[in-house]
Amino acid sequence: MIRHSRAIFILWIVALGASVPALLQVQNVIVYSETSFNPKNSESSMAHDLVSKEFQISQGESGLVVITGEDVRGVDARNFAITLNRTLQEDPELSNISNITNIYDIYFKQILGYTSVVNSQLYKSENATALVASLEYGTASIYADQWSKIVSQGPFHVSGTQVAQYNQKANASSWPLITSQVPKTFLPLIKNYYNLFYQSWNESFDASSQYNVYQLMIQGSPLLRAQNVTKGNPALQNQPSYYNITSRYFESSPLDPQSKSLFVSVAKYFNLYCFPCSYPDYWNDATGLRAFTVSSFLNITGTNSSQYGTIGEIYDLGPSPSFASVSKLATRILHEGSVSSYPVQPSRDVYDQFVSADNNTMLVILDFKNSGPDPRNNIQQIRDEVAVANRLSGQNLAIYVTGAPAFNYDLETESVNDIERIDPVTIVLIILIIGLFFGSLTAPLLPISAIGLSVGVAFGLVYLVGSYVTSVHFLVLTLMPIAMLGAGTDYCIFLISRFAEERRQGRDKKEAVERSLAWAGQSIVTSGATVVLAFGTLAVASFGMLRSIGLAVMLGISVALLVALTLVPAALMVFGDRLFWPGHLGAKKEKSEGKKGYYAKAAGFTARHSKIVLVIALAISVPATVVVFSSGTSHDFIAQIPDSLESRAGYNNMIQGFGPGAVTPTYTIILTPVQLDGSNWINVTAMSAISYAENSTLQIPGVSKVYGPTHPLGNPISYSTFNQLGSAEQAEMIRSMKPFLGQDGKSAMVWAVLSSEPYSDSAIAALSSIRANVRPLQSDSPLLASSTMLVGGETASLADLTRAASADYSNMTILVLVGVFIVLLLALGSVFTPLRLILTILLSVSWAMAAVMLISQNLLGAQLTWILPIMLLVIMVGLGLDYDIFLVTRIREFVLKGLTDDAAIDTAVERTGAIITACGLVTAGAFSTMMLSHILLLQQLGLGILIVVLLDALVIRIYLVPSIMRHMKRFNWWAPRIIKGGRKPIGRSSLAKLSTEPNTNVTPGQ
Repeated sequence: MIRHSRAIFILWIVALGASVPALLQVQNVIVYSETSFNPKNSESSMAHDLVSKEFQISQGESGLVVITGEDVRGVDARNFAITLNRTLQEDPELSNISNITNIYDIYFKQILGYTSVVNSQLYKSENATALVASLEYGTASIYADQWSKIVSQGPFHVSGTQVAQYNQKANASSWPLITSQVPKTFLPLIKNYYNLFYQSWNESFDASSQYNVYQLMIQGSPLLRAQNVTKGNPALQNQPSYYNITSRYFESSPLDPQSKSLFVSVAKYFNLYCFPCSYPDYWNDATGLRAFTVSSFLNITGTNSSQYGTIGEIYDLGPSPSFASVSKLATRILHEGSVSSYPVQPSRDVYDQFVSADNNTMLVILDFKNSGPDPRNNIQQIRDEVAVANRLSGQNLAIYVTGAPAFNYDLETESVNDIERIDPVTIVLIILIIGLFFGSLTAPLLPISAIGLSVGVAFGLVYLVGSYVTSVHFLVLTLMPIAMLGAGTDYCIFLISRFAEERRQGRDKKEAVERSLAWAGQSIVTSGATVVLAFGTLAVASFGMLRSIGLAVMLGISVALLVALTLVPAALMVFGDRLFWPGHLGAKKEKSEGKKGYYAKAAGFTARHSKIVLVIALAISVPATVVVFSSGTSHDFIAQIPDSLESRAGYNNMIQGFGPGAVTPTYTIILTPVQLDGSNWINVTAMSAISYAENSTLQIPGVSKVYGPTHPLGNPISYSTFNQLGSAEQAEMIRSMKPFLGQDGKSAMVWAVLSSEPYSDSAIAALSSIRANVRPLQSDSPLLASSTMLVGGETASLADLTRAASADYSNMTILVLVGVFIVLLLALGSVFTPLRLILTILLSVSWAMAAVMLISQNLLGAQLTWILPIMLLVIMVGLGLDYDIFLVTRIREFVLKGLTDDAAIDTAVERTGAIITACGLVTAGAFSTMMLSHILLLQQLGLGILIVVLLDALVIRIYLVPSIMRHMKRFNWWAPRIIKGGRKPIGRSSLAKLSTEPNTNVTPGQ
């Protein structure tokens, strides 16, 4: 391998180039939700699949636009919501939005339907009004017209007797005309009315008086006389009995109340004669007919008088208007009115789904198509359209885009920002630490370049994993490169420092590289194997999130290990001592007699006070363990998202207005063996069983509201009376049930709105109660007993995920520890030392976890993220053993070269102390940069690893490990003969004097 250094360079560069196309597409396989990794055979996953197949209801994948203000019922929110609807629909880049719903869409649909119905009612009322007016005043008008014709044909002067004769002639000619225009139903009623009119008309004349045509036709015209007879003379304080007969007659008529009310109202409103008219109330005038029809509608329906103009506009559409004209008017009413002024209002249950109880928050729901681009990719475009709508509507509202796609987009954006923020800081830290350690400007370039190449190749492999094996969790974007920078840099430092050590001993470049690979390579391979094994165990986890992280980091560390064992030695061969410019590798400088360095003093301290060190470690471990096992963890996915991100801010405003469980309900799918509904019927018996399930769910603590076929708007409907309803009412009931009935006609959905946040422990407890309630429901109802009932939703997914992860925790912990033990047993040829290594790393993890818990709860105000313990354990069992393995292999090397155990321990601690410290600072620095992230899990993980690594490198490996090994003596190297028998002693044939051994503790200026 050393002979082909340049070929190795070329191979790795080719590998990087081949990875670039995949590297550029890695975001396409990243998933930003833990629940996306739920096992496919879990109850919630099966429920999710059924909902996707049978129900046209979004399952939490909708986007939400949250509008906030002091009162969102005003014109500002209206203008914005209507404008947003238009801009989103007109944007060709948002073609995967299937539906946009806000309260104004609800209002528009209701106004549209209201306009059509009211228009029909108005013209039905107008026709009845015109008929009644014709019966009441048309009758009198016909008689007056006939009488006028008779009088105009007679002499100018007439007597009272002649007038009576005129009356008889007019009566004879008028009645046939009247009967031809009166419906048969009303003929008896109008005949009596006409007789009364004729009698009253006659009484209005004095038989003894003399009249002339001027008096009869001009001064007291026939229409004026007929007006007085029918309506009375407003100039007279006391009306004669033959005046104002119309309303009196119909008030005493045997009509039904509704008909009598119309006849009386028409009689009182209209006039037969109107000259001049101050108000359009002439019985045969279109304007008067319109005014009466509109006013009557307001009175009969109890509509507020402020709606007079709107009802008039609906009337003006004319009879049987086109849909386009109805839609145009409904649109104008919507745009010019407000929530408080619209002529029709949705039910309170519907309204409350879009506008909060305090009227400070309004929701716009964006449903995405099941097929098509990931909705996450549309969020920024939607936010741009929100800004456009805000500007076009002339508003400056506080508006947020949230929901699952927005959370995913913000997490993606934040992950990219984390990488841009964290990686440069990590690289700078590594350059500084390595540069200071080697006293060189060029030495840091080799680890950084090597690991940078490794990261590029590794992300190409991650894309393949995401495309063909499993989706990849977004934490991989940050965790994998940091882990590779930490572990890979350690491997590089081990090799480079050993190479420098060998060169100081005067060995040529080739021999120095070979010996570096032989000695340092052993510890690198062993520690690398433990890391790969640790993350590899995650790859077999049932929980997809752990599996994806395990696979990705395992591949990344494997690539980093291969690069360290191939490319770094090749670079050492090519560049040699030039790597240490501007310094040089001179002979080591001996310390002055009696002058000891820090690590020599530390070794002496443990030699004198090893028991005290062990007691102190035990004293710290007990309370740390108590803290770890007594403190709870949080499953809150939303808590991972910083409050500063728009999706989280929108979510906070939403739950403040609508409550925590309103938007992400828990649902129960009921698969029955019977048909539940048809085009015009429902199975009332089956609905009774489903209603029982809904009512029972509502009684569960933690459930605030229930929706379902018999509670379509949150309140029960009278489904049991379905067969007694009219066809229109039946159709309306079926329509309201449809969202909660499956397309197959045999499945139903029951929604439970929880009173707590969907990712909280209290929500999970309520979910458990809902699931526990299934068995009693099935035991009480024969239909439910023969049905399959599955509980799903976001809370259910989290509960199933937690259950799967809990099983993985115990399995993975055992698998990791057993696997690491076997690797170390074979590598070190010892039974006790691997056990001791595992014990000390577990101590470090417990101390760090306790510290993180205390810091998170008391300073950050957050619980430990539920996945952190297993992540911290796996990472630190893999990475934290590096330093222990490096120390132990050096101790073993010195023991094999003839030193006593105590001398080997002292020498190894002194000579590896600086390297372990430098590596520890590199790894701690690399992972500590994750605290720069705004994602809580990464902050806690970075803090935990920082504490573990610093404890491990500066305390555990320097003080605790030597103390334990001093007491165990030769038991440190004991193993069964079957293991010992296959191992060859290292270096026994060529023992060298200790004074000639290279000193790894030589640092610049020493």
